[in-house]
Amino acid sequence: MKNILIALMMIAAASTSGCSDPAGVTDRVDGVSPVDTDRFEGVEITIPPLSHDYYLGINSGATHYWHGEDRDTRFVRTGGSYAVTDDPSGTVHPDLLAHSQKMDSGIFVIKDKYYKLYGYGLTSATIIDGDDGLIVLDPMETANRMRIAMAEFRKLTGNKKPVKGILYSHWHMDHFGGVRGLDIIADDVIIVAHDTFMSNVRDNTMGGMGPAIGFRVDYSLGSLLDADSKGRINGGLGPDFLMTELTLIEPNTFVEGHWGTLDLTIAGVNMHFAHIPSESSDEVIVYFEDDNLLWGAEVIQGESYPNLHTIRGTRFRDPQNWYPGIDVMRNYDADILMLSHGRPVVGAEHVEDTLTAYRDAIQFTYDQSVKAINNGATPEDLIRDITLPKHLLAHPWLGNFYGDIRHSAKQVFTGELGWFDGDPTTLDPIHSGDASKRYVELMGGTETVLTAAKKAADAGDYQWAAELATHAIRVDLNNMGPRKFKAKMLRELGYKEPNINWRNWYLTSAAELDGTIDRSRKVDLNAPDIIATYTEGQLLAAMRFNLNAERTANEHYTVAFRFGDKVHAMEIRRSVAEFHDSYSGEPAVTIALTKDLFLGVLMGKVDLANATEEGLIEVSGDASVVPKFFASFDTPTDAPVLTVR
Repeated sequence: MKNILIALMMIAAASTSGCSDPAGVTDRVDGVSPVDTDRFEGVEITIPPLSHDYYLGINSGATHYWHGEDRDTRFVRTGGSYAVTDDPSGTVHPDLLAHSQKMDSGIFVIKDKYYKLYGYGLTSATIIDGDDGLIVLDPMETANRMRIAMAEFRKLTGNKKPVKGILYSHWHMDHFGGVRGLDIIADDVIIVAHDTFMSNVRDNTMGGMGPAIGFRVDYSLGSLLDADSKGRINGGLGPDFLMTELTLIEPNTFVEGHWGTLDLTIAGVNMHFAHIPSESSDEVIVYFEDDNLLWGAEVIQGESYPNLHTIRGTRFRDPQNWYPGIDVMRNYDADILMLSHGRPVVGAEHVEDTLTAYRDAIQFTYDQSVKAINNGATPEDLIRDITLPKHLLAHPWLGNFYGDIRHSAKQVFTGELGWFDGDPTTLDPIHSGDASKRYVELMGGTETVLTAAKKAADAGDYQWAAELATHAIRVDLNNMGPRKFKAKMLRELGYKEPNINWRNWYLTSAAELDGTIDRSRKVDLNAPDIIATYTEGQLLAAMRFNLNAERTANEHYTVAFRFGDKVHAMEIRRSVAEFHDSYSGEPAVTIALTKDLFLGVLMGKVDLANATEEGLIEVSGDASVVPKFFASFDTPTDAPVLTVR
């Protein structure tokens, strides 16, 4: 804090005092054109689209589209690419553009049995051709793209077998959301997942952090941006992420417990399922011993450094669980590696190299972060000081495209020690808005701050320019001059980023600042198939997250809900909503209704009073409590403010 104060005072002293019209300065700052017209002069591609120089040697002459040896595999292109592959505006980092060239749409065919439907979405579904049916691993994120990919598979193979087995490797929606895009699903289909899969789905949708995860996904994966050279380039793990038709069929067969395993034969295909907690706590992989082929789900998170932490927000992904899981995978000694994201790796030597490099990058990040923390490092130290060793930086599977060692190292501190950095002034700091107003006043006003910000921009120091503009914005959140200026600075920072999550967040925040954000494109996690999986009790229990604490500060009563022969209740007790699963007490009022009607009330599609008058809902007891109860809960915002604050 002291250093920031000194720096701001120095800038104020160095700034000119002859400009007396704040509006005039604001206009000039708003009119700044980016200085960096040739942003990537001298920047070379560090990880080319084909990895043969790394795996096979510089003079191999190989041109095949997958990694490792040219055998047992072919790639049939079925179209172009959903990723952005050209940059007429000079606004895409060369490494990121080269990364897009790894994502052509097509089908990898391995041993004429395993089909990877590649480049149709963020996740690539894998189909195994069994004796009398198909097994589908991770049916993508959206049903409309799954239909396209499935049609291409049918066209290529002429295969008309039904889907008899499905695996959801974990609860992230890009790994199950397209399931209803599978064209022919057997009535007795076996759908495999970990036994915590459904609870994880519910906890991260309507049942808990769903609203926050939803709008942060929009910022992180660029859902609100155009797919062009000034917007969303690719999905980092695949060519694009657009989840327009989220679906789910509940699993019926489970891998149970921590590190649990399950052996199944479906359609004559022998499969060994194993729980490998990693980027998700419920991750499940499959080993096909008959062909010595390992399908690693997202334990290896595509052709990118792993997202040990995701900036969209998640619980701590413990690296000390993740890399030992990769060691389990190494023990299979597989000859071929297939994954949910990225192209296949062929050849036992190359599979071992890939798995070892990936686990070493994770262990290195964790161990060196812990070492630095034990020597007094703070999160802001880690983001600058922890970098991969050279031999891992250039590895084909460790590019800075999706995960990033910068935010991953920082999260090690938070995951192990929490948010407190050790400086007691951060325990109860002055609110950022109030602090900014004090800084701006100390510097001599908004005019002076913006003049300094423009100087920083002219010198190419966009980060400092954006930070200075942030203070000016907080003085008056409606002043569009500094907002538009900061938006331009964030775009410059985003254009130079190879990491797609960082780029998307910069650019989406810029749109929020200058008012061009289009929230109609937002991801909707509350799809009908997801909501249908909630029981009546789970729907009622989820209401507690929206309780208005102030409005209920002096209230104490219980409302019972009767669904057939089941009775649940919500007790409002002085700013707390306690859910009672099986209730047999004396409520203030009892509401008898069906799950569909209750869901309609929650979603604002059913008027409670009208439905009661029509006899669809029965109310017994003190009816005056009913409107008071429902008025005690707020609705999450559909236009969250993340940057203009």
